[in-house]
Amino acid sequence: MAIWYKCSHINNFKAFFSWLKQDKNHLFESLPCYQRMIHLINMHQLALHALHVALMKGQRSQYLWVDSTTLPVCKNQRIQRHKSLVRIASRGKSSMGWFYGCKLHIVMNQLGEITCSALSNGHISDIKMVEHLVEGLEAKLYADRGYISQDLKSKLKNQGIDLITYHRKNMRTVQLCVSDEYHLKQRNKIETLFSLLKGQYNLVTSKARSIHGFLRGIYASLCAYQLTQRNKPKIQIMESLA
Repeated sequence: MAIWYKCSHINNFKAFFSWLKQDKNHLFESLPCYQRMIHLINMHQLALHALHVALMKGQRSQYLWVDSTTLPVCKNQRIQRHKSLVRIASRGKSSMGWFYGCKLHIVMNQLGEITCSALSNGHISDIKMVEHLVEGLEAKLYADRGYISQDLKSKLKNQGIDLITYHRKNMRTVQLCVSDEYHLKQRNKIETLFSLLKGQYNLVTSKARSIHGFLRGIYASLCAYQLTQRNKPKIQIMESLA
């Protein structure tokens, strides 16, 4: 039900529930009341997480792209009054400015499939999440300048991950091979993935009233993308000539 809601393009669960009762009532022997439905869905948060993890299995690839996106839980003007997610939300800063909430970190393969994912507090640096994300993998990992760290690059190299990023203006220029340059330019496809999650599968919401409800909504959005999105943002692989 939670995944169906995320695929319905209805932004309000109460409106979705009313639609079920009016137009889809023939599919059910008996629907519980609205409050009971919310309770039952929140109880299945771990099941949604397990499904999301199961769908990620088998999506490993030699070429991977990593990025994160913000999950604000309220507007900045309401931070002092926000109580329901205070245990997991924190102030953070992205390229779009300050926010209050969490972060979703994702590793994507060339087929637009989610290979790894993780949640963190809003203030956690993207760099600190990478080792956890790619643990056990061996691949080339393409990332933006927010992941530049010589220490991280060395640690990942030891576990079979080649981290490839652009350099900053004040850094020594690193010459990339043609294929790496091409794959790095395709990094915008993972931003397309985030746009789909937020625009089509209602990933970001300020209506969560509990941690269970918040996490359930995130995993339902991820599962909905994995199961139903037909035109995933694919990347054509250019084999290295070296």
